[in-house]
Amino acid sequence: MTQMASDEGASSSPARRRPARVLAVDDDPSFLALLCDVVEAASELELVGESDCGFGAVEKTEELRPDLVVMDVRMPRLDGISATTRIKALLPSTLVVLVSVTHPHELRREAGGCGASAILWKSDLRPRLLDEIWLRHLDEPPQG
Repeated sequence: MTQMASDEGASSSPARRRPARVLAVDDDPSFLALLCDVVEAASELELVGESDCGFGAVEKTEELRPDLVVMDVRMPRLDGISATTRIKALLPSTLVVLVSVTHPHELRREAGGCGASAILWKSDLRPRLLDEIWLRHLDEPPQG
């Protein structure tokens, strides 16, 4: 009987899901390279593109249709908050995680209405944290 229960559990376990397609965005070339390394090290993510500005993030999101955009808040011309608003208007199902050197609590009011799923301190950025954000998103019931 115990064997049967484990067999049933094995047959009903979900197939391996594809990694989330990720666009990395930051105007600082050093941090963009680090961000790309973090995404590539995450087990649930696949880097599909990068951009060095908010306008490029919007264009590449429309072109590449990533599942997740990880983007700096402070960038010249079009900041990450404004770019997030545009991305969510174009592709509402795209998850956006904002990153900043400013403490996330200080940005919550400013970024509150843009549609970002999370705001992270750049120093806290780790592959496992991005994986957890993505997996938590997958566990949420669809909104409609």
